[in-house]
Amino acid sequence: MVNIKELTKDTLFQLKEENIATTPEHYFIEFKKQAKLNNVNLKEFELFEKIKENLTEEEKKSSKLESFNDLANILIQRTSTEELKQLVEALNDILIPSVDFSFIEDIEEFILKILKDPKKLTSTDSISKLKELSKHRIDADRKVLKDKTDDIVKLTSLMSRYFDKTLSEGENSTEEILKIKDELINLNISNSSHRELKIVQKKLIDTIYKLENSIKENRKIITNSREKFEHLNKQIEDLQKELVLVKEEHQIDYLTNILNRRAYHQEVDKMEKKFSIFDADYAIVFYDIDHFKDINDKFGHSCGDLVLKSFAGILKDLTRKEDIIARYGGEEFIALINYQEEVEVQRYLKRVKKTIENCNFIYKDIEIKIKFSAGISYRNKYDSFLEAKKRADELLYEAKHKGRDKIIFDNGIEI
Repeated sequence: MVNIKELTKDTLFQLKEENIATTPEHYFIEFKKQAKLNNVNLKEFELFEKIKENLTEEEKKSSKLESFNDLANILIQRTSTEELKQLVEALNDILIPSVDFSFIEDIEEFILKILKDPKKLTSTDSISKLKELSKHRIDADRKVLKDKTDDIVKLTSLMSRYFDKTLSEGENSTEEILKIKDELINLNISNSSHRELKIVQKKLIDTIYKLENSIKENRKIITNSREKFEHLNKQIEDLQKELVLVKEEHQIDYLTNILNRRAYHQEVDKMEKKFSIFDADYAIVFYDIDHFKDINDKFGHSCGDLVLKSFAGILKDLTRKEDIIARYGGEEFIALINYQEEVEVQRYLKRVKKTIENCNFIYKDIEIKIKFSAGISYRNKYDSFLEAKKRADELLYEAKHKGRDKIIFDNGIEI
């Protein structure tokens, strides 16, 4: 979503391109255009449109209506004090700062003054004051955004310079921590983000104090009880290895040694996040070994298990590390394949098909030839992952009904 800072930048750039003076009126008109181009709706625009809707048809036709100044010129012709009062109240909502509240008293004073005599709104002094307040608001908000950005850069730059070094080094870590602590204490935070970043600054300083004390204490423990520490460290390493094994057993299919269905669902969540945040395209591939039941019936389940294991091994070897291959159930497998162009997925499936065709599966000196069917959908063509997966599944069964040994894509291509 486009933020206010980006809209402000685009607005100022366009005014400069068209050689238009950056007056509050010109700025508002161009800002509204940029917001519309980027599908951004703000409260100010809703108020502007609300005021326009309350005009008479004759007033709407009488002149252009692009800014509040245009509305004010029309409303000058009205004699109703109550209507002018409503306009002043609307202007109050418009002028309220969104970021910098340092001059809100000036705005309130101006609004209260006009409310006492709404007809003064159309005076030259009032219009000049309104322009002045509008310009002040724009300039102040712009300065706050810049100050906040600069403060974040200061803080992140400081931490990136020292933090990794501090945690990785041994003997000089306390000295490095003291440097970070001192720089954080003396870091020049602007008034614009003083409250927010001071809170972060304090938390970081507190954390560094704890790290400093922790390192000193740990050194005492290591110095006085090195053997005990090493033994404890060995236990931790053994525990970590056991945890890795448990995790693998929890995520790896016991027969085929690839991801099981539970782990596959976790990987789907990761792929979907990449897809939504970075527009990372990927394809969903459903595999199914043809006539697998016949293999079990003819040669036994031990042979079937060998075929499943061998087939999974081939898929694993041909599938890149950044892609996902998992056993979906029975003789069905599913793959999530990253790509830049759709032709990459087609090439991948051709490699799989050619490898399976040239492979002899040996069971007790018996050569067994297997074939497979597959259905493929491209995620970016569907509103949700479930829709894309459903389509890939449908294409798989379409391939089977067409005689098996087929690969069907959702763009109509068949291999």
